Amino acid sequence: MKTKAMCIKAIQLATVLLLAMVASWPAVAQQSVYSYTLPSGWTRSIEGGVETLTPSSEPAGTVQAILLAPKPLGQDFDTQFNSERSALEANWGLTAALPVSPQHGRTNAGPYAAYFASYASEGGARYMSFLAIGRPGGFSMMVFVAASDEAFNRVAPQATQLWQTLQIAAPAR
Repeated sequence: MKTKAMCIKAIQLATVLLLAMVASWPAVAQQSVYSYTLPSGWTRSIEGGVETLTPSSEPAGTVQAILLAPKPLGQDFDTQFNSERSALEANWGLTAALPVSPQHGRTNAGPYAAYFASYASEGGARYMSFLAIGRPGGFSMMVFVAASDEAFNRVAPQATQLWQTLQIAAPAR
């Protein structure tokens, strides 16, 4: 039970750190800049341009998908993706990454990247997906995080459905 409480605190701390980091980004209206289909049973909150999506089927603070505010698309998508991911890893205190083969590619709509890894953190292990798309409207990233491998695998199909429907509804500022 103590480990579970530490995991919840670590995820909450990571969310607070993310919100502090994006506070320096240009203000985004509290209305979503994305269009997507929210999985059944999930809730949504928006603060500082960051959308936090959580499944009600999981204990509070143990699983979430975080949609970061879109940014202008840089000249080199892969470099931008790796830079954004590295900054988030550092801000969240993630260490000892054990990644699965990263995926990069391009569709007719534009470039995409996916990075899956487990990490160590002060609050325990973290299982994460960093997913990004580049579109004429900007660079968008979703981070899916779970406090256990079991929760990650259980909820990943819903997070994947969310990702597959994600579109930038408003251009990046």
